[in-house]
Amino acid sequence: MALERVFLKKGFAEVVDALLADIGSGMGGRLALTDANEGSVVRTLAEAFARELAVAYEQLDAVYRNAYLDSAAGPALDNVVALLGIERQRGGHLEGLALFGRGQPAPEDIHIPLGTLVAGRDVPLFATTASAVLGKGERQVAVGVRAVEAGGAAVKTGALATLPRPIAGIDSVTNPGDLVLRQREETDEELRARARRLVQSSNTGTVAALEEAARSLGIGEVQVVENPAGRPGEVEVILGDRDIPADLLEQVRNRLEDVRPAGIVLRCGPATPVFVQITATLILNADLSEREEADIRKHFGSVLADYFGKLKVGEAVRDAKIRSLLLGHDAVVGCERSGQRPLLEPFVWNNGAGLESVAFRSLLGNGDVLAGPGERIGLYPEALPLRLSLEPPRLNLWVDSTLTLVAGSATAGLQARVTSAIKDVFDKASRRAQPDAPAEVRFAELREAVAAVVPLTAIARLRVTATHEQDGLAEELDDNAGIAHLSTREQPMQRSLTLRVENGDG
Repeated sequence: MALERVFLKKGFAEVVDALLADIGSGMGGRLALTDANEGSVVRTLAEAFARELAVAYEQLDAVYRNAYLDSAAGPALDNVVALLGIERQRGGHLEGLALFGRGQPAPEDIHIPLGTLVAGRDVPLFATTASAVLGKGERQVAVGVRAVEAGGAAVKTGALATLPRPIAGIDSVTNPGDLVLRQREETDEELRARARRLVQSSNTGTVAALEEAARSLGIGEVQVVENPAGRPGEVEVILGDRDIPADLLEQVRNRLEDVRPAGIVLRCGPATPVFVQITATLILNADLSEREEADIRKHFGSVLADYFGKLKVGEAVRDAKIRSLLLGHDAVVGCERSGQRPLLEPFVWNNGAGLESVAFRSLLGNGDVLAGPGERIGLYPEALPLRLSLEPPRLNLWVDSTLTLVAGSATAGLQARVTSAIKDVFDKASRRAQPDAPAEVRFAELREAVAAVVPLTAIARLRVTATHEQDGLAEELDDNAGIAHLSTREQPMQRSLTLRVENGDG
């Protein structure tokens, strides 16, 4: 059902037709006057009265329209906004252009309303002076901006950086040039937009109002947590920016107090830092020089710093993501854990006592690191440097053997046969190795292989030591016990074979 019109305005012709119809009807016992021809007395009198009534309608319509923000104009609009305590800006405001952008082309049109607020550190608050659209497939759009308050020094290029009220799809905002004082008077549309913002900002006590209050001072990332840790009646405002000086933090707290809901305990502070140390063994595609390896480490330091620098408050770090970054260099063909250490290990400050690991609460079984609602994960290379071990594609597994024969045994020709038998066992094991399951060489296999070329009765003792080039770990196979392990990257290399013969008395 259509809403009833509050004010029904009639035009001159409508009034004339209505009067002539009423005069000619003869209703109420009146004499019907039906001479409505042009120039007749009846029509002349009706038109004279209709003109005055139509003028009155127009005047009433103007009064009606001038009473509303959306339809008032000029001095009438000045009177309407005066009810909100604001006045038209007469000139002397900073103006210029703001560039709204995103990293990838827009999947659809993104609308930027007139009056969108733009802020920065230690600069006045600005608002867009026109509506704009970042078109589908585009990455940037320039929009005019004007300072909310008059006066002020020129704002340098790049000083604007945040949107107090974020727009979905817009990743960044900045001013490509200086913002300088202009003498242009505020238009009706700009005045209306400013009045609407004032009405919206008067709705204090909401999450949006708290976020806007902090963002209006140039804080780029704000997170509002209601009932933190299950405590009713409390609200925590977490500031995600990394460099917040004490004076700016105090300004934010004062601004938040102005919009704080009554009866609510409000806490405000920067996000708690969680520092991650990365430990990994990177497999290279060739043997590289020290300078080339230094360049690779520098590259990963820059890539990881950029990734962690873009993490938001409460955002987790995925093990798979870090591995993909570490495999992003052309010279790296593999990424493995270094010993038993995890790829990612989180640390926090312990009340001035230094850094302590919080892997027990933040490190998941799949290697991901989770952040709490008020935590931001980052790097701290000064205290927790990247531990990247760069290794060639193949590593040696050094095999040292000692064969002791009983007294009186002949040794002629045994050196080559025993060396070949032991090497064959390790070569077969190397071919059995899988990326996730190293192969095993047991002492019984070695003893059986040696016994095939040396009479078992002649063997007094066999001892084999397998030394891993990667970490220097030595595995002993002796006295019918012991196991050696080979990974897919290890190449067995016979380093020495010592033949001994027991003394006759011993």
